[in-house]
Amino acid sequence: MDKKVKALLRLLSDTDEQVAMTIQDQLVRCGRSVLPYLTEAERKDPTLSPRAADIREEIHFLALRKEFQQCCRGKRDNIDLEMGAFLIAKSAYPTLEIGNYIQIIEKLAEEVRPRMTPTDSPVQRVHIFNQYLFNEKGFRGNRTDYYDPENSFLNRVIDRRMGIPISLSVLYLLLGLRLGLPVKGVGMPGHFLVKVDSSPPFLFVDCFNGGILLQESDCKKFLTGSGFGFEPWYLEPSPNSLILERMLQNLLGIYQQRQEPHRVKRVNALMAILKSASDPSLN
Repeated sequence: MDKKVKALLRLLSDTDEQVAMTIQDQLVRCGRSVLPYLTEAERKDPTLSPRAADIREEIHFLALRKEFQQCCRGKRDNIDLEMGAFLIAKSAYPTLEIGNYIQIIEKLAEEVRPRMTPTDSPVQRVHIFNQYLFNEKGFRGNRTDYYDPENSFLNRVIDRRMGIPISLSVLYLLLGLRLGLPVKGVGMPGHFLVKVDSSPPFLFVDCFNGGILLQESDCKKFLTGSGFGFEPWYLEPSPNSLILERMLQNLLGIYQQRQEPHRVKRVNALMAILKSASDPSLN
């Protein structure tokens, strides 16, 4: 392997673009073992940096595809939302240490848990949690740059305490699960919400707008005013597979608008894996 990689790297600087692309493909197939050699080759010849960056990025993405397949395989509607969301983030942050962010989520849950008592109703606990997450910790919707892809990556939502409805809702769900809150994601057309699934009349948390609580009538008003009309199933909980698919669809639209075909291709690859896991006819 050592000799093969070194031989390929010597050819990487070939001025013939077709030859260089063939070499890049072969290096990518060698996997992560190539990475140290790439760093050394760049040190010796800085002109290789653009091609080395492409190879490095592709190697990381191939590894991510395998991780995402493992996360989704055989799960269908029982896909791990937390791991799925963080793996989507790894498409932009390939060296992301997921464990570090899981620890942050655990710490947030531990910090607010003592404020809740066994006698609190589900709605009272939601009020306590909302006060903590949105008022104290300052998580909020990004109104100034809604279509920034950073808003869709869970690690960056945690770092910046800012996101879009679905990414903020995913964080809310992950924390709610740890706190024993009866909350479910609701992929309402045009706006993602969190349903407090205790007893009717149901309430809905709008994470993008500071955690305000909505009633079904508020949701109907939004849907009809936005031109979607209203169907009762619009307010039904979404399975994790559809939540992750919607996150990917958001990114796909952003990358298409920005004309970033390599990122479009990668999001489509993750989407295909997810759809294959969710549709038994494709397995």
